[in-house]
Amino acid sequence: MLKNKSFFFLFQLLAWSILLLFPFVAIQRTASFLKNDQIQLIIYLCSGVAAIGFYYFNYNIAIPKYLFKHKYLLFIIFSITFIAVCIVLTRILLSLDFNNDLSQNKFYLLPNYIWRFIIVFIVAFSIRFYQKMKQIEVEQIVSELANLKAQINPHFLFNTLNGIYGLALTKSDKTADYLSKLSSMLRYSLSETSAEKVPIENEIHYLKNYIALQKIRITETTSVNFTVKGLIVSQQIPPLLFINFIENAFKYGVSNEVQTEIQIHLVVEENAISIYIKNDKVNQHAVSSSHETGLKNVKRRLDLIFGNNYKLKIENTEKTFEVNLTINQI
Repeated sequence: MLKNKSFFFLFQLLAWSILLLFPFVAIQRTASFLKNDQIQLIIYLCSGVAAIGFYYFNYNIAIPKYLFKHKYLLFIIFSITFIAVCIVLTRILLSLDFNNDLSQNKFYLLPNYIWRFIIVFIVAFSIRFYQKMKQIEVEQIVSELANLKAQINPHFLFNTLNGIYGLALTKSDKTADYLSKLSSMLRYSLSETSAEKVPIENEIHYLKNYIALQKIRITETTSVNFTVKGLIVSQQIPPLLFINFIENAFKYGVSNEVQTEIQIHLVVEENAISIYIKNDKVNQHAVSSSHETGLKNVKRRLDLIFGNNYKLKIENTEKTFEVNLTINQI
């Protein structure tokens, strides 16, 4: 990593040196003109150095923090201020030589800076935009992989099959129903989760089947309360958006010895969806690093899909774990 940074720094240093020295080395007429005109030489060097500063100002601050975040007014104000400061500093530097006639050059500074700054802005914007697209592409791949991993948890599948096998041994009337629920979940995972968005009723049906199958293995010591409120017709959401939170609730909130409760409340509004999940924590030390990784993956996916149009609040206490997620502008 250090070698790459050093190489990149040296590469930039070489590029800027070539940019500044090119007219002196490659263009004889321009070199002669600059050497014989002290004012033009100072303006050329000052505008060149300022252009380099303007490039890093745009690359590191203005473009990612203002332009990409739609803060256009701040972007314009800071850019104009940067140009004005550079022009003023150049005028001060030129005024140190009292033999220079500045009256002939007072209108030359602005266009000289403008065309240079436009060029470096285009370069900085192009590089930043390319990097942003590559980052989105990588995050989409990561999101898709996390999505695939979340489709059917192997432990859940193993436990469910064991539970259904136990029902079959006792010739329970519920065996066929549970097999149908598991089949429906598998079909949903394989056929619909590749889509960008799915009808929310399909996602709710998936969650209901998941919870019903989880209930096969839990005893009366764990109560599960799952409610859905609001109009779900015509609403669509990204698939498997909530399953990670619900999986964690069952993973860490189920006990065969003490009373525990899992609450899952989903509210669907016209332009917003919210879900509240709360579970008692059976064993504080049982929470693994994979739990934290799973939550980070979910948050990364939410950032990628919704940007600033969601609020996620997680409260992790000694006895309970709560998730409160609200998504706007679905």
